[in-house]
Amino acid sequence: MPVTSGIHRLLGGAVTMACLAVLAPTAAHAALPADVTLPDTRVTVRESPGDPFTVSSYTFDNLAYLRRGDAFAKQTGYQEITVAPGGAKALAIPSSYSSGHDSVLLADLVAAKAVKVQTVQKPLVAHFAHWSRDGRKVVLTAQRKVGTGWETTGFVIVDATAKTARTVTVSGVDKTARFRWTPDNAQLIAAYQGGVRFYGQDGAVRRTLAKTGAPAGGEDVFSPSGKGLMTWCPASYTEDVCVWDRSSGKLALKVNIKPKALLGWWDERSFIAVVPSSGGYRAVVVDVKGKGLRVLADVSAADWNKKIYLSYTRS
Repeated sequence: MPVTSGIHRLLGGAVTMACLAVLAPTAAHAALPADVTLPDTRVTVRESPGDPFTVSSYTFDNLAYLRRGDAFAKQTGYQEITVAPGGAKALAIPSSYSSGHDSVLLADLVAAKAVKVQTVQKPLVAHFAHWSRDGRKVVLTAQRKVGTGWETTGFVIVDATAKTARTVTVSGVDKTARFRWTPDNAQLIAAYQGGVRFYGQDGAVRRTLAKTGAPAGGEDVFSPSGKGLMTWCPASYTEDVCVWDRSSGKLALKVNIKPKALLGWWDERSFIAVVPSSGGYRAVVVDVKGKGLRVLADVSAADWNKKIYLSYTRS
């Protein structure tokens, strides 16, 4: 079954900009070590030079940490941070409203500058941020509280160049929808009644793939080529992980693995899965035949229970 990332926030449409201090820097080094221990956790990340993806940020227990070089630093006052492909920009979501609005902090990690951009107005929240592959825009999912839970109302698109935000209410949206970009940076996808629905940036429905299961976790549910779309298989399937041909909508393959979470694609024929291991968990590279290829991280049970989420960004 899909799991929710370790980010649980309330958030708020007018747009304003203000210069803020950039996210806290940490020491940078040229070479990646074999093992990186994440501060305030017992998580060990195992890396190799030349990896296509690295952990660029992580969240757990409503805390957020950002990587600069080999080191990570806690970003006080923020509960979610995600880094753009290439690592030059980051977007952070504050822990609380400001003047009745939710907001994001857009940070240029190279120039060490940051700008605050308002998103949705209280009582709405906007979170679960995902960058487009070209690093120009971020989409966030807008939600409202209903009873003890949260229901999706639409999305917010943040333009990282213009430093503006636009809120779109989506008619008939699935209450559990979480928006991500398509590989061409043009459309958005989200779960819809046991399948996947494609939307224009105006919120209009462009296409629906029925009975595919919901899009899987991670920063990008599409394979590097953009041809494969990964989902959690429908309940009627024995397998948990399915890959669909994006163009035809047909099932390409089913993967015989039972992961606790999926963290995105590694390359065209493998992906990152979190699986139980020796009383804890491991993030591993798994090929499309279900064979484990490499351990990427060791995660303690205690950290997993605090809803730790490792954000992998293309280098």
